Amino acid sequence: MRALFLLLAAAVSGALAAVPAPAAPSDDDRSYIIGVEDLLYVWVFEDKNIQLEVRVRPDGMISLPMIGDVKAEGLTPARLSRVIAEKLEPFFENPNVAVIVKEINSFKVYVLGEVNRQGVLSFYQPTTLLQAIAAAGGLTAFANEKMTLIRQSEGGAEWIKIDCSDLLAGKPTADNIYLRPGDVLLFHR
Repeated sequence: MRALFLLLAAAVSGALAAVPAPAAPSDDDRSYIIGVEDLLYVWVFEDKNIQLEVRVRPDGMISLPMIGDVKAEGLTPARLSRVIAEKLEPFFENPNVAVIVKEINSFKVYVLGEVNRQGVLSFYQPTTLLQAIAAAGGLTAFANEKMTLIRQSEGGAEWIKIDCSDLLAGKPTADNIYLRPGDVLLFHR
């Protein structure tokens, strides 16, 4: 069973390593953040009864044997592993916990304005602005190359103006940022 876990971990890390890094995003941009409806595989090495799939509920919680509800939404898999391990310390000495995201169901980006396919785009891996433009069918003939990214943060909504001219011309640019779940892309006329 441990060999299966190591094989899965190697496959996941290899898949993520294949994602090109167009700009130098921070670790926060590239580390997957668990969201509502994601399907997780939680494995506690010390207890064969805690090897299960759990879906993140609408309240952002997951339920696990022995420790009950745990907040998963907003955490990386590595951070959630540490939180679960801390909660299991009364039951096990130095518990080893692995959390693997089996299904990404929460990475949705909203695209509005002068693109060929407006709407909700779902992604299953780290995604850049250029990849989202391509998924939306590209810009219309009326589109201005300047757009607005609306990103929710703890302090409220951030409105970030981005000039996509170099990006769309195929030039290297720091504007090809990694998107986050819930981002709104507004392409102007």
